[in-house]
Amino acid sequence: MDLKQIKLSKSEWDGIEIPVSNSESDILRLITGGFLNVNIKVNKTNSIFTHLKIEYNPQIEEFLYVKFFADKIKLMVEKYNILFIRFGADPTTKKNKNNSVELENNIYYINVASIVRLKSSDQIRLSRLNSLNDDTNMYEVVLYNHLEQMVEHKYSNKKTWIYFYYTITKLIQNNVEKVNKHLKEIIQTFIKNYESDVDLLYIVQHSLEYIEKNPNILKYNDLSLYEHQKEIYNAIKNPNPKLILYIAPTGTGKTLTPLGLSEKYKVIFVCAARHVGLALARSAISIHKRIAFAFGCSAAEDVRLHYFAAKEYTKDRRSGKIRKVDNTIGDKVEIIICDIRSYLPAMFYMASFNNIHDIVTYWDEPTITMDYQNHDLHNIIKKNWKQNIIPNFVLSSATLPKIHELTQTIADFKYKFPDADIINIVSHDCRKTIPLINNNGCVVMPHYLHADYTDILEVVAHCEDNLTLLRYFDLKEASEFIYYVESNNYNKTSAKFDRNFASVNDIDMKSIKLYYLKILKNIIPSFWNQIYNNFILVRTRRVNFNHTNAEKSGEPISINNGSCGIYVTTKDAYTLTDGPTIFLANDLQKISKFCIQQANIPAVVMKDITDKIEYNNKINERIVQFEKELEFEETRVASKLAGSSNDTSKEANKLSSKKDKKGKSKIAGKMLDKTGDRKIAKMRDDIETLKTMVKNATLDDMFIPNKLTHLKKWAKDLNTSAAFTSNIDDSIIVSIMLLTDVDDSWKILLLLGIGVFTQHRSSDYTEIMKKLADQQKLYLIIADSDYIYGTNYQFCHGYLSKDLELTQEKIIQALGRIGRNNIQQEYSARFRDDVHIKTLFTKFESENKPEVINMNKLFNSKNVKWNGVEYEELPEEEINITFDDADEDSEEEDEEEEK
Repeated sequence: MDLKQIKLSKSEWDGIEIPVSNSESDILRLITGGFLNVNIKVNKTNSIFTHLKIEYNPQIEEFLYVKFFADKIKLMVEKYNILFIRFGADPTTKKNKNNSVELENNIYYINVASIVRLKSSDQIRLSRLNSLNDDTNMYEVVLYNHLEQMVEHKYSNKKTWIYFYYTITKLIQNNVEKVNKHLKEIIQTFIKNYESDVDLLYIVQHSLEYIEKNPNILKYNDLSLYEHQKEIYNAIKNPNPKLILYIAPTGTGKTLTPLGLSEKYKVIFVCAARHVGLALARSAISIHKRIAFAFGCSAAEDVRLHYFAAKEYTKDRRSGKIRKVDNTIGDKVEIIICDIRSYLPAMFYMASFNNIHDIVTYWDEPTITMDYQNHDLHNIIKKNWKQNIIPNFVLSSATLPKIHELTQTIADFKYKFPDADIINIVSHDCRKTIPLINNNGCVVMPHYLHADYTDILEVVAHCEDNLTLLRYFDLKEASEFIYYVESNNYNKTSAKFDRNFASVNDIDMKSIKLYYLKILKNIIPSFWNQIYNNFILVRTRRVNFNHTNAEKSGEPISINNGSCGIYVTTKDAYTLTDGPTIFLANDLQKISKFCIQQANIPAVVMKDITDKIEYNNKINERIVQFEKELEFEETRVASKLAGSSNDTSKEANKLSSKKDKKGKSKIAGKMLDKTGDRKIAKMRDDIETLKTMVKNATLDDMFIPNKLTHLKKWAKDLNTSAAFTSNIDDSIIVSIMLLTDVDDSWKILLLLGIGVFTQHRSSDYTEIMKKLADQQKLYLIIADSDYIYGTNYQFCHGYLSKDLELTQEKIIQALGRIGRNNIQQEYSARFRDDVHIKTLFTKFESENKPEVINMNKLFNSKNVKWNGVEYEELPEEEINITFDDADEDSEEEDEEEEK
């Protein structure tokens, strides 16, 4: 994470212009549309009607049912002697005006004519649809296939019919447009008649397959707002001043919520991690939101507008494109994105064009730096809060202190805004599982943590107070625990299964995990030792030792050497599936050397690579020298041209003052051509020749994690179908080899598909790694603890190194880097030190949480400190803020000013 409070670079400006995917655009439009309708649901799945793109007509609907489903339904009813489906009109009731299904006493009468005559115009429109294949994505076909399999399995006495029952029960509730009502009502009849036969505990027992791994539930699910988004949209509409404490798990759309807020309010989005702000900017631009930026600003005039937000500007006469924007006119801005240092300039900028009651300050991850006793940003945060004039304020974080812990901050806000409401939004949305794996390869769950039931009750109380931890409860382990306890009657009456689940609609991933906590809290104490010993005895590794003599896959745990899953470049690579992995550590060099050492690259191959890198470094030195000489010559030519005329002088001076991304003078090619300077042309040719001499260092696939030959060597006879590997173009490797300010070890790591994220000299390396990470090209990213916050890349697995010193809140933030996408894949968070696990599941009092103490001190207009017992007010002191580092603008800033 980059906490430097500096202006945007050219590459960052370019990055926000890249449109998001169509699926992401759908989500963004849902978020903005949800502001006015919080119950909005969107489903892009095609029904037959939407596939044909024809208007709804009851006669056509009846025709489609007869054409594609009537015979199949009739055959099914006759084959299995289904008594609750009958054909013809119900003799006891009248047919309704739409001639639709009549349902009485759970008996369904299909009253549809065998031949439906259509108008000729309708016949022409339907002529292109002659048949429906089983592999079609039209929703009616999906529904019928599940119905058919459910009935077939049920009448074959296969308990797997419940899988199809559960699936079709969820599918029929989706908001797919214009689903054939005849088929839909038939399915609802089956669901109602089979309901009493369903074993709900069996569903929970098999919830891994029925819920988490069920591809159809996720594939056809409605898009809707998270509950926390609904809450904040409703809360923000309150006209009173308000402080909103917004707590929701990572990866659930918190940082996109401002897009919806901007439908009515002007939003100031504050982020310490600039990457988060840039990701929001890219999303906003993709849906044509008008945005501005305040990064590295010391005054309002430093604010920069995106073109969409520009009101006054000049255009290029030739291209017609915007050439220069008047950044002082910002009345069209909907969202301004700023860093912490630039909040006050951004606030005054927005306040100059809008009523402050129409502005919302949205502070993303305010707990960043709060685990430090002292930090450069603390004084700036203190000043921002003290001088804030915006009455609508949102503090958003997955690890924000609870409302009862922020007593000083809340009291201070109410003192400044006496009519203010304090709104607490706490969400624990749980739509995926990211299991925690200890250093022995075992899944971590609360019931494994203590042999003493009193200690278990403390863990449960902590989890109930921090329900974001539900995300890290393994669904398989939770369901097995529930089934074992319920089947053996080890739980109290209030926690019996039947008292908590009445129907299939009550069962989902979230309800199972909540019930797991409830049943764990309501164990009959005398049975705990028996329960604990049983699960310890049958406990198996989720990540197994590969080719060791210690044990075979699936056998009970017998040893603990703490090295399971750590060999990420060799025998354990195959366990890293579906997407990239992040390895968080403090000592990056140590991890880098370990990865290279364990890659088992033969000495002769390594020598060849290092020789090529050393050769390339020498070439790079010569290129750098030539480029300096070329710049000198270009500047000399520009000066020479400057003396020819005043007009030429102005143009030459302007050109010579511009810098490209490497800091070289930009001289127009046409002006150089006029000089006929052969020396410059030769120097350019020499540079290009040198670049062609760079040797492309590559490794055999045998050494690159999870390439086919690598898998054959390290994971033979194991399931490697989902193993993830890198995909890096040779041109990228050459680009890295040309960098002079990157460690040679990092160049070798790139050949293995591994990138490094940390604060270092080479901005070019960082930008290449960001691009590769965003495109899912890297196999592994090694990052230091600064990247715990603000890394929005999609990781499927993560390691927390032994050398990390983390608070409980920061551990949760670290875990939040994993599983951020909308796809249910294989995820895992792997701990190298069980101390971090203990920290995660331990309740800490507020006075032992540095984040709580610092927020009460810094988000406070008064000068207070924690004396160990209470907060005491101190005499006011002047807050001095230095902007030396913030005023160091990027090399491309001047170019962006002209742009």
